[in-house]
Amino acid sequence: MNTAEIDILNLKAWEDRLNNIQSSYKNSLEILALSESRIYKKGIADSCKTLGYCFWRFSDYSLSLAHSLRALKIYKQLNDLKNEADTLNSIGAVYMFQNDNQKRLEVNLKCKEIRQQVGDLEGVASSEGNIGETYLEMGDYTNALKRFESVLKDENASPQGIAWAYHNIGRVKGIQKDWIDALNYFKKGLEVSLSVDYNVLIVDSYLEITAVYLDQKDYQNATKNAENALEVSRKIGAKDGEKKALYYLSKIYEIQGEFDSALKYHKKYHLKDIEISRDTEIERLKTTQLKVAFDKIEEQKNELVDSIKYAEQIQNAVLTTDLNHKLLTDFFVFYQPKDIVSGDFYWYYEKDDYFYLCVADCTGHGVPGAFLTMLSTTLLNVIVSIHDDIQPAEILNQLRTRIIHALSQSEDGGNKDGMDISLIKVNTKTNIAEWAGAYNPLIIVREKHLPKFETSSNLKKIETDNYRLAEIKGDKQPISIGSNMRPFTNHSIQLMKNDKVYLFSDGYADQFGGKSGKKFMTSNFKKLLLSIQPETIDDQKEIIQQTFYDWKGQFEQVDDVCVIGVSL
Repeated sequence: MNTAEIDILNLKAWEDRLNNIQSSYKNSLEILALSESRIYKKGIADSCKTLGYCFWRFSDYSLSLAHSLRALKIYKQLNDLKNEADTLNSIGAVYMFQNDNQKRLEVNLKCKEIRQQVGDLEGVASSEGNIGETYLEMGDYTNALKRFESVLKDENASPQGIAWAYHNIGRVKGIQKDWIDALNYFKKGLEVSLSVDYNVLIVDSYLEITAVYLDQKDYQNATKNAENALEVSRKIGAKDGEKKALYYLSKIYEIQGEFDSALKYHKKYHLKDIEISRDTEIERLKTTQLKVAFDKIEEQKNELVDSIKYAEQIQNAVLTTDLNHKLLTDFFVFYQPKDIVSGDFYWYYEKDDYFYLCVADCTGHGVPGAFLTMLSTTLLNVIVSIHDDIQPAEILNQLRTRIIHALSQSEDGGNKDGMDISLIKVNTKTNIAEWAGAYNPLIIVREKHLPKFETSSNLKKIETDNYRLAEIKGDKQPISIGSNMRPFTNHSIQLMKNDKVYLFSDGYADQFGGKSGKKFMTSNFKKLLLSIQPETIDDQKEIIQQTFYDWKGQFEQVDDVCVIGVSL
């Protein structure tokens, strides 16, 4: 499962918290484990945010605060202001139940400020209601009513926010012993909640209405609403609501002298209270056990990572960044593995007046891909060293033969591992280049005032006012065994001074990102190359690198990336 799919699941769990909190809770626990196994920070934060809300609703305030604070820390690192505000909202609710209203007010005001900053108008209205609720708990009923009435007038307020505003005005009226208005506002809040299946507040509304009718000695309506609260609580798994409904029913029957019924409901109330306490302890135990298991996994993972990091040193030693380049001086390498070690590699070799340069993309990435890179660079060195003057196409032919032999590949076997590659040979005296490719292309950019490209190969061209871009396509066959293997095509082209040559794997163009989460695409990569031509080769690397990071944003890197640019 990739990170985009995790994001979708987290969004669904967050939305479910309003109508199906048990489903939201269970799914968020699973998504959290999945995100932790992939070390996906946003996934961890999103699931912790939802769990913080759920534990608050379950009245487990310590676990609620722990998960919310964990989410908040990650959101601050990611500079995700909207989710930071949503998490602060849950933290504020915990402070309310801990009777720390001053802290809650500070959190509410900060939450509203962030939501105003990011333009979350619906969230601003929600925060206004929360601030009013805090004033209510502080006994400042004038300011509380002012905030609730502000929500009712706000066209951006959500149905849930409006329902809460009605509900909380009802609470104020109840405190003021204005039972008629209290009942009226509770019913208005209930009506809105029912219209959007806002089950959390539906239960609270039935319970508040029950309390009003009980105070007014209207036992028939009190019983009816308590039973409604009990039914909805059981339906959605709201155990705290179920416990309160059982308590009210026990009290109603006791007042009416129906002691058998009162005792029956009191026993159920007592059992539910024990169950809630037991569940809280079980969840605490689970959390502790999970923490111990996670720490053990973390220890094993760290040992494995240390080994792979050592392999990274070996792989980097094989790559040619530190070799003396006598014939090639003006170039850049943008090399960004998806994991610690990479399935992409670049290779450079000098011989007399020639230099050979390639970028290759082996099957897979990470450790499996890295094994192939080691084998491939070794074979390339052998092939070129034993031939005085060998064409790129013949290098690919021999490389394919040796890969098939080394991996014991057969047409009816399952092993089809190999690579895509772009390999160029340049005569530094004449600037004549020869090139061959397996799937991967070659791009050359030339100043427009210079002569056109001299080659017999088919070129795919793009022009701007000042530059020409030419692309030579590679053969549509990999360096591995296949059903229709044929010799690779050798291309020859006359290069000129100041020409820029680019070799690359498909990882850059295939990266998901941007506002729509789509691939960068080869067409945009070509436009990028044309746009940076006035820059030095070193500055080109910086622009290509920063463009990649900006495009990727919070998305997971999908593949290894390697781009090499050469200025003649």
